[in-house]
Amino acid sequence: MQEYSLGQRSLAEVLGTALLVLVGPGSVVATLKLAGNSTPAVTGADLLGISFAFGLVIAAAVYALGKVSGCHINPAVTFSLALTKRFPWREVPAYWAAQVVGAVLGALAIWAVFAHSAIDLGMGQTSFDQSTIAWGSAIAAEGIGTFILVLTVLGIVDSRSPTELAGLVIGGVVVAIIMVMGPITGASLNPARAFAPELVSAFGNGATHWNQLIPVYILPGLVGAGLAGVVYDLLAAPRIVERPIKEAVTHPDDDGVAQPDPGRVAATK
Repeated sequence: MQEYSLGQRSLAEVLGTALLVLVGPGSVVATLKLAGNSTPAVTGADLLGISFAFGLVIAAAVYALGKVSGCHINPAVTFSLALTKRFPWREVPAYWAAQVVGAVLGALAIWAVFAHSAIDLGMGQTSFDQSTIAWGSAIAAEGIGTFILVLTVLGIVDSRSPTELAGLVIGGVVVAIIMVMGPITGASLNPARAFAPELVSAFGNGATHWNQLIPVYILPGLVGAGLAGVVYDLLAAPRIVERPIKEAVTHPDDDGVAQPDPGRVAATK
């Protein structure tokens, strides 16, 4: 298998996260720009379009860059992989730094494309209305959403799964999660994606929601991602299961042709 240096892998993470932020939050800005003074500014159909923008760019990044860096493009994914010993802790700082840098570059690209209207339209930031949505609901939405995302990532990249579908499956679950959690928190599911538009908005003297960043968009995601790794390992680890005696000694007669015992095969894997 081709080995890539940490520098190459970090660069891939920069590029992948930049593309995610440019296209994902950028689609929010584009939607609001097209909506003009329409009410509501974002309809259900718009939410579907935004969710597909996120899902498709993630799928593209997985297929383009997954072979190089694994295409984490999300600090929560990197954290879960390290926590469950799938990724070395010594490389976590490099990946996190690359993801944050890439996210900021992607947010700056939104600003470059849409000029100051990007700042006026919110830079595709994720935030929740504290007057109508409880903090507990927002925290739960981000934690559960990230749990589902990381559980899916771990499942599809398992060597026993059809890994050629990884991009489509991961992109697809992002679409599904955004459709449910989007109206609550914007469904960041990614600390770097949440941080970068806030930072660039601050650069442009736009609105910011710094008080929500850590308690809603960073900590719950890391907890949800870590829990997903632990749960997946508990569920999917190979194990030997005792078979009932009747099943163990009874074999179907298939035209006299001996067939392999599926229970015994499974027990030896």
